[in-house]
Amino acid sequence: MAIAHRTIYKNVAAALNLQTKDDYLEVGCGSGVFMKLYASHVHSVAGLDHSEDMVKLSTRYNQNRVDEGTAEFRHGDASEVPWEDEKFSAAAAIATFMFWPNSLGSLKEIHRVLRPGGRLVISLGWNADDGIDHTKHIKECDIRLYTGKEVQAMFKEAGFSENFITYSKGFGMPRIMIASAVK
Repeated sequence: MAIAHRTIYKNVAAALNLQTKDDYLEVGCGSGVFMKLYASHVHSVAGLDHSEDMVKLSTRYNQNRVDEGTAEFRHGDASEVPWEDEKFSAAAAIATFMFWPNSLGSLKEIHRVLRPGGRLVISLGWNADDGIDHTKHIKECDIRLYTGKEVQAMFKEAGFSENFITYSKGFGMPRIMIASAVK
């Protein structure tokens, strides 16, 4: 996973362009590695994951920040983000969007917790634009694949004012989709 995600992490970090003043939310934070590697300089970080084990792992991995009060990790679902309105200036979902059962509702929730001008970046290593037959993955992993146009339409419906789609290559992924939006 670390090798496969290296390219994704670099692309997401470039698209987010996190600054020291940012308050960053990662939806589907997993082990918290991205936050430790690419968001260690920001004002605060928060992570949400559906797996209690990943919440514990990301908390341990980022324990110094948790102890300082500049990081928190919660168990929950992307369709019910457990933070107040306009708390964050930046958010990302790295390789998790395709697993969300309520993608549009989740985007609306992320929009709610972002400040005006807040940025969202979603990475999709597997996507409907990559030219690969994902029939097996869809069945085995219970995922939904999206085209760039579908993601852009959802961003618009969720209330984002601007959105962009870019593609890059990665380890075992011929066309990684990086979807960015601004509130």
